[in-house]
Amino acid sequence: MARPASQSDAWRSLQRHALALEHERAEARERAEMLAALHRSFADIAMTNGPREIVERTLRTALDPLGFSRATFASATGRTGLPASLTLDGGELDESMSPGDALTGRNHDVGTRNDLSAPLVDCRGWYVVTPLEHAGRAHGTLYVDGHPHPAPLEPETSLVRALAAIAAVAIDNSALFADLQALAERDPLTGLLNRRAFDARAVTEIERCKRERRCAAYVLVDVDDFKSVNDSRGHAFGDAVLTRVARTLSRCSRPQDVVGRFAGDEFVVLFTGIDAALAYALVARLSSELRASGLKCSIGAALYPHTETALEALFDAADRALYRTKAAGKNGFLFE
Repeated sequence: MARPASQSDAWRSLQRHALALEHERAEARERAEMLAALHRSFADIAMTNGPREIVERTLRTALDPLGFSRATFASATGRTGLPASLTLDGGELDESMSPGDALTGRNHDVGTRNDLSAPLVDCRGWYVVTPLEHAGRAHGTLYVDGHPHPAPLEPETSLVRALAAIAAVAIDNSALFADLQALAERDPLTGLLNRRAFDARAVTEIERCKRERRCAAYVLVDVDDFKSVNDSRGHAFGDAVLTRVARTLSRCSRPQDVVGRFAGDEFVVLFTGIDAALAYALVARLSSELRASGLKCSIGAALYPHTETALEALFDAADRALYRTKAAGKNGFLFE
């Protein structure tokens, strides 16, 4: 027996309502999953220290979970560590796709590819462009487009702005972290590594030499009669002497070598990835350059692995050679 028309209409209305509720529940689940994933991404960005890594994570977050197909960053400052421009398109990072001046200095804007103000000529659907700014410092601009929804969505545009804000704070924090790390690792007068930082780097380089079956030269440098220099010429002049020693050591070392100031008038150099003959030549050149700079220094050196293999034992051996140099008349060098 057929239902009356009023019952059929009511049944269809109930079915439509049930389907609408199910659709709303599905959208709510998707939105909740996206927000949870976005929360994780925001936390990852906030905990990242490298500026480039922060930019990469920001672009990846724009694609997943926010749902855009392309994201571009353009630097506003050319600051060290930040890419001048970086595009993530379909999962592939590309630094050659430079947006030029199209994005630099843009304020927050939302639009479609038909807008005359659209920043890119190949705009995909609708776009969001927003600056990365924090505490009055502009780091760059974030541009995203290619969202599957046909028209701009307010929640997504707000989340893009939040993403840019978090990235800007993370970039500022990474700079602060780098500054604090430098303060913790560097001697404030000479800019060289302090003893703790030198020892950490030296352990790594000794392990590298062990793997590659190469030698290293552990070199101690002590300024001769430095106390009398301070007493007769003053501490400002003494500081200038120490700074000249540091510059000479840095100039005579190679990028792979490690240079540090231990304390007072004592410096240390680790020449790495060498053989015994080159070790002797490098130390002889170092001694010659110090004298040519008007500096009188005694040098003691020990060779890894010929003399010792442990870092502390290398220091002790170089220290013995240093005192033999001083006993022999100073202003020269000896190997243990």
